[in-house]
Amino acid sequence: MSNNLKLLAFASVTAMAAAMWSVPAAAQDAATAATGAEATAAAGEATEVPAADAPAADNGDIVVTARKRSESLQDVPLSIAAVSGELMQQQGIKKLDDLQFKVPNFTMTETGIGSNIAIRGIFSGVNQGFEQSVGTYIDGIHYGRAQQARSPFLDVERVEVLRGPQSILFGKNSIAGALNIISAQPTHDFEGYAQASYQPDGNDWEMLGAVSGPLSDRLRARVAARYHKGDGYIDNLTLDRSEPQRKDWNLRGIVEWDATDNLTINLKAEHGEFDVEGRNIEIYNELPSISTKPLFAGRTYAQILRLLGADESVLNTVKDGKRSANGDTSDNKSNTYVVTANWETDIGTVTSISGLNKFSYNELCDCDFTGATILTVDLREKYEQFSQEIRLASDTKGKLDYIVGGFFQTSDHSYRDNINIPTNSLLVPVINAQAAGFGTLTGGTRAAREAKVEAKILSAFAQLNYDITDQFRVTVGGRVTHEEKEGDRTLTIQTLAGGDLAGMQAVVAPLVYAQLLNISSTNLATIAGATPAPPGVTCTTPPTGVTPPQRAAACLAQFGAHPVEGKVSKTGFVPSLTVQYDVNDDVMLYASATKGTKSGGFDFRGNNRGFYPTMEDAFEFSEEKATSFEAGAKTQFLDHRGTFNVAFYHTKIKNLQVSVFDGKLGYVVGNADARTQGIEVDGRFRVTPELTLRGSGALTDFEFTDYPNGQCYPGQASDGTLGQCDYEGKTNQLVADWQATLAIDWAHQLTDWLELRTTADMFATDGYFLAPTLDPNQVQGSYAKFNMRVALGAPDNRWEIALLGKNLTDKHVVSMGVTTPLSYSTFGAYSQANIVGEGRTFAVQGRLNF
Repeated sequence: MSNNLKLLAFASVTAMAAAMWSVPAAAQDAATAATGAEATAAAGEATEVPAADAPAADNGDIVVTARKRSESLQDVPLSIAAVSGELMQQQGIKKLDDLQFKVPNFTMTETGIGSNIAIRGIFSGVNQGFEQSVGTYIDGIHYGRAQQARSPFLDVERVEVLRGPQSILFGKNSIAGALNIISAQPTHDFEGYAQASYQPDGNDWEMLGAVSGPLSDRLRARVAARYHKGDGYIDNLTLDRSEPQRKDWNLRGIVEWDATDNLTINLKAEHGEFDVEGRNIEIYNELPSISTKPLFAGRTYAQILRLLGADESVLNTVKDGKRSANGDTSDNKSNTYVVTANWETDIGTVTSISGLNKFSYNELCDCDFTGATILTVDLREKYEQFSQEIRLASDTKGKLDYIVGGFFQTSDHSYRDNINIPTNSLLVPVINAQAAGFGTLTGGTRAAREAKVEAKILSAFAQLNYDITDQFRVTVGGRVTHEEKEGDRTLTIQTLAGGDLAGMQAVVAPLVYAQLLNISSTNLATIAGATPAPPGVTCTTPPTGVTPPQRAAACLAQFGAHPVEGKVSKTGFVPSLTVQYDVNDDVMLYASATKGTKSGGFDFRGNNRGFYPTMEDAFEFSEEKATSFEAGAKTQFLDHRGTFNVAFYHTKIKNLQVSVFDGKLGYVVGNADARTQGIEVDGRFRVTPELTLRGSGALTDFEFTDYPNGQCYPGQASDGTLGQCDYEGKTNQLVADWQATLAIDWAHQLTDWLELRTTADMFATDGYFLAPTLDPNQVQGSYAKFNMRVALGAPDNRWEIALLGKNLTDKHVVSMGVTTPLSYSTFGAYSQANIVGEGRTFAVQGRLNF
């Protein structure tokens, strides 16, 4: 980080702190009731929530459940950002990738075949076999698959973003942090709402609502539903339509029963579907091919594709809101069933959470990302998880309080994908030009991959708080976890219909897949038989004097053999230590040391052994480990009219799970060491009873400390091992050195029956690398987004009509980028495929509360 950047960041933080302390304010006074178990506890919000509407404790403090109890945010010794469900509905925050513009140091982006969720720059690469480094928990149930992060929100009470390892109370797979998402719960009094919004740009509709109230003296229920449909904002020139078109709906029912005066049982059932057609991927920044082949030399990738007969739409290679593609689809379904019981006893509250979580999707990816007919990939993933947690939480009246418990989880996970080369693929004539007839024999085939993992987790945990004095307390915690996994993967070259290859195709097609795309298959062993690889012969050695069995044997030696399987059985322990000191009623200081782990496992998407000695070594990847230190202060001033919080952190990560491009079409799982450190601040300040300021910011310094097998960007000279590039001393993809938010909320009563409410907010960020290669040509520069909302409504909030403007300066931000598949590796032409965000939009919202 440069000195100028440090000075600028320090000045920004100091200015915000000064602003928070500069003027008197009137106290916030709103209350909320605690309900149910850990996932149904008191509602809260954070610096992002308008103070006038913020659910809060009786003294005006924000209430969160980050430590499985209802606590004031100012009393929790860790860095937290929380956003209320009401604010998310007002601001059009439909899913996690919208939330990132409200919370610094939190990033979520969709990729061509997966999703990335990051806190403090820590996230796993794209691979369906990975758990996420940021643990996502909804009502106490873990949602560990990357694709589940794309699910839209429904009737949320609040979202808590907990930064840093959360392994004690939330368990494994929360090494970077945790998202604690709490659904709105049944109420003792009848209430409900209906809300609708329409965005003319993209013809985007959203309708949602909920009804809640008592069914009897001891029985309460809440039903919530949501429907959303939009046409997208990118023009697909090939198909003459707008993309990505989205349609999603959710339905949830919750019943809460006071079985006895001391026992409450909460039943939740939820079904959701979200479907997408098309993608927001644009191709641009193309350079002429460096290939020596006359057909390719001097032409851009688009020009080469057009020369080979592709639709003329491929020639659009500028960032202009237009793309060329033959169509992508993603159909997702989820079902969740949760039973939560709270039993009040003489020794504390016993909580039981039983959950069944099912998720599946079918996708079709036009994974060359162009309007040319080259290849497609269809993906299917199915995941089913059962979990059971039981814990005992003592009361907090004495000098010692505690939470102890146990956790069990079992899961079945299966994944399939097919890399399809149709008979009219442009690869067919390209292959034929190198080996007559081989392209024709490869057309109409697919590389069919299947992988599965069965896993069991058993753990026990405890966290104890001891008040040494009235001002000084110590918290110690630990979790021991035993995990078992069994996995396997196979890959076979088949006909497009899934049948066995026959005749010459059974010999030629598997060899072409290996030579052209570095794909190893079970077919190679059949072709090779008992033939050893001749000395000096590789998979791509010219054909003179090399028989198909010899070439197949050479390909097996070079790329490894399928099928492959593995087992993992591991027991581990993670501790934590936190000290807190209350300087006075308004200032709390804390420091913590925490370890965290994230599951190892098996690579679902590898095509070959990569830089590993065997396919078995490549198939299994190590667990991640983190050691984190954090120190901070949480302060209040002017009778709780304002807050200012700051956190300093330093985290070392060992064996961070990464995906390394194999140079053709696949990825190999690797592990890297890294460290991340920085500063996070947030605050709110009530200037007058009508005016509130909110702000937050983060400085992040991320660096790989050991990563010798990183992916080289096109044209980069290798300085790592086995033809890779060394990332030591470099930052990570998608990591910005600084980010900040600032918001102003103003409400003014115009008449006895009409109130004006306005919010203006900003999100600003430094630039970041888009591509996993850290390609200097793929960088999103620093930018700021501005939003504004103007609403008229009843002073008692019975109704409201609003106009919401998002991204008012029309920034078309790029959130992710890769080298266009096959462009450089096959044709020698540099080309970029980038995921581009939506520009300026306006929406009309209406809401009725009853």
